[in-house]
Amino acid sequence: MIDIIASIAVRLAGCTLLSWLVWRSFGPAPMVTTLPLFGIALARPLLDLAGVLGHQMRRAHWRDVEGRHYAYRGRPVRVVEDDEQRRWLRLADVRAIVGFTASDGALAISYPDGVLAIGRPPVPHVRDEALLAHLGKERSPEAQRLSRWIEREIAFPARRARERLAVRAPSTEPPASG
Repeated sequence: MIDIIASIAVRLAGCTLLSWLVWRSFGPAPMVTTLPLFGIALARPLLDLAGVLGHQMRRAHWRDVEGRHYAYRGRPVRVVEDDEQRRWLRLADVRAIVGFTASDGALAISYPDGVLAIGRPPVPHVRDEALLAHLGKERSPEAQRLSRWIEREIAFPARRARERLAVRAPSTEPPASG
């Protein structure tokens, strides 16, 4: 982008210098004939600059979800990944798809390490393994299809990433006293 701006500056300076020379030599009326030169010299660099700015704006807009956009049958599902490469799905998105009746409190009791409020304002999220366990108890066909999608698109890649990065699951056993 710097080279485009430099090109615009150099071309603008050249056109201005030429216009100034024509003005000094022949007066203001013939100087008007140099104005099309500005359009010819600056058109391509200005279009290039507009294209680069468009790409950078698009990149800045999608930066937060780049490579992490999940959608189940056209419905977006917000997925947050923590430091241990565990993936948390927004509970409202899952409910919009499946419509199961378990409340946030019931899920938090059933899966104590599987439900967490994330973000500002805090929104309940459920860990992928806990959601798979819960969906395994549901008998609706949509819950089974969603369970297969979560396993294939979210849980399995997260497990592979943890294995590749040698991230261990937090231990559920009490520390040994001794």
